[in-house]
Amino acid sequence: MESNPAAVHLDLDGGEQVFRAHGWKYEAASDALFETGLRGALDFFDEAGLRATLFVVADDLADPRKRKLIADAVRRGHDIASHSVTHRQLTALDRGEKWREISESRERLAQSLGVEIAGFRAPGFAIDRESLQMIADAGYQYDSSLFPATDLASRAGFAAVSASPQRPLTDSPLVELPMPAYRPLPFPFHPCYSLVLGVWYFRLGLRLFRRTRAPLVLLFHLTDFADPLPQSALPHRLAGMYTLSHLSSGAKRRRCRQMLKIVAGEYQLGPTHMLLSLARK
Repeated sequence: MESNPAAVHLDLDGGEQVFRAHGWKYEAASDALFETGLRGALDFFDEAGLRATLFVVADDLADPRKRKLIADAVRRGHDIASHSVTHRQLTALDRGEKWREISESRERLAQSLGVEIAGFRAPGFAIDRESLQMIADAGYQYDSSLFPATDLASRAGFAAVSASPQRPLTDSPLVELPMPAYRPLPFPFHPCYSLVLGVWYFRLGLRLFRRTRAPLVLLFHLTDFADPLPQSALPHRLAGMYTLSHLSSGAKRRRCRQMLKIVAGEYQLGPTHMLLSLARK
């Protein structure tokens, strides 16, 4: 039986974004989590012979060190997608700010990196119907923010989100590439959760998801590859867990290899555009 396709995604949430998302002040002069995480991820993908889609926060292009690493990712053949301008939650913004986060990020990434920006993911997966319409109006081909059968989906105004690629808006070609369904499990099973809970959790989540017979979005984060932050840089006891600083980069990479091997045994790994054609008519 032919395997379903799977696309590999990487969200470029650095230490600045992780800290601010939890209300912690970021005081370091540079973003070690971003830099070591992206270097580690690019080496990991090279080792596996994979080309991923990287979701970039456009404001990070203003940092020369981050911009150099992102440009290196482009040179290595990875796709670039948008993760907004500032990594603020769209659902907390007024209409004008939402439009800026969505449309300006696409323009800045395309102009600065010289690539087409086809995809968008909402920070924190926080999205609503108005935002999806703006994503379509801004010229994106796809969004990848919704989890099927969750409160996030229902709050976005979608009572029934399929596990498969779909067109969520009437009279719009915009495709939604859903995040993997994980219920009845309490948490998503993508690697950053499974690095905390264990590879067994990833196996279980994937086995349940396989029952949907849907293609897979395998989502990594920079935390999954970054060097641990020193204790002195962690503003809260939970910061070590949220940055996965309780694990060495070597241990994380070994576990990520295990998870990737599990996926490769069940799915056909390929570029994101392979999934777009599977959207329901």
